[in-house]
Amino acid sequence: MNTLLVGASGYLGGLVAAGLLADTAGAIVAPLRGGRARDAVLEPIIDELRCERQAERVDLGRVVTLPLPAGDDWSGLDAAVREHGIEQIVHCAGSVDYFNSAALNEANIVLTARLLELAKRHTMKRFVFLSTAFSSGYIDGPVREELHAIGGSDPTEYTKTKRDGEALVAASGVPYLIVRPSIVIGDSRDGRYAGKAYGLYQFWTAFERLLTDRYREVYHLISPRVQLQLLHQNSFKDAFVAACRHLPLNAIVNLTSRLDHLPTARALTQQFCERVARPQQILFYDKLADVRAEIIDKRMRMLLEFTAVNSEISAHAWRFENGALRTLCSLGLHFADATLETVLACQDRFVGASPRIQAYLTKNASLFAAHPATVEVGAA
Repeated sequence: MNTLLVGASGYLGGLVAAGLLADTAGAIVAPLRGGRARDAVLEPIIDELRCERQAERVDLGRVVTLPLPAGDDWSGLDAAVREHGIEQIVHCAGSVDYFNSAALNEANIVLTARLLELAKRHTMKRFVFLSTAFSSGYIDGPVREELHAIGGSDPTEYTKTKRDGEALVAASGVPYLIVRPSIVIGDSRDGRYAGKAYGLYQFWTAFERLLTDRYREVYHLISPRVQLQLLHQNSFKDAFVAACRHLPLNAIVNLTSRLDHLPTARALTQQFCERVARPQQILFYDKLADVRAEIIDKRMRMLLEFTAVNSEISAHAWRFENGALRTLCSLGLHFADATLETVLACQDRFVGASPRIQAYLTKNASLFAAHPATVEVGAA
């Protein structure tokens, strides 16, 4: 099926492009913002195909790039849709800026509405919308594979705009597929990752930038005993493509690792501390407000504040319905769940590629604890 792929230059869009190119014979037309060069789009796609040993059999001539309209007039895309016989739109673009309401609205609501109008004008067969597993907001009970009639309180404005985007898609009259991934991390096999520093990578990056200046005997961390909703990028890519191939029209799929495999946030934090930070003692808190500012140094406090939103999200006991994913697995999808061991592959890759962390490990090796002691700290 010939596809208009919006967001191909982004991390997840690049994975989707690589997956679609390897799976189908259709063309991919990628509208690009701000005069982005074709090579900037092809580079991550080629890297992914090479890692999967598929580069030799994929014709990159099937990728057509053109400018994304900058103003309100989108009729210029009509000619491209007709010329290339576009049958579906795959919408992977969006903003994840938690604190920029204008950017979130423009990318997650306005852009979605414009693409839906384009799909309706050309009676397309399907509109595939990349949402988020957390679009429900905080709710009690499992997150169903259905539209959220009323959302709970939202972790961020981002999750609300994705929920509103889903509602636009479902009300458009265009047949749709809504894909809701959880927190995407590196490949389960070799740990490679090309995305931005979100989720676990935010914590690892904060350690790298803030806490490798010297050895600290005591760490103050917020890390609940709740399973962290992680999804390996190879599982995301393979499941996305399988969903496009097998799921019926107007389906919603939660792409999340199965709960009985997932490690807790506490176990992941402890694994990082035992293998990398190596303090003598770790003090664990329930929330940032419980940490007394006067007992920790400035850089440790900065790390806690930098990761506070993700810490709050991870403290919620998310549960997801996975019926669609089970169906895809029954049809042959190989889905690698995130486990303590597979996340370690991502952690080792990150640590090995960081000169700062490598210097920290070398300089402070004689000070490291074999097994840091842990202390549970209640409210101040």
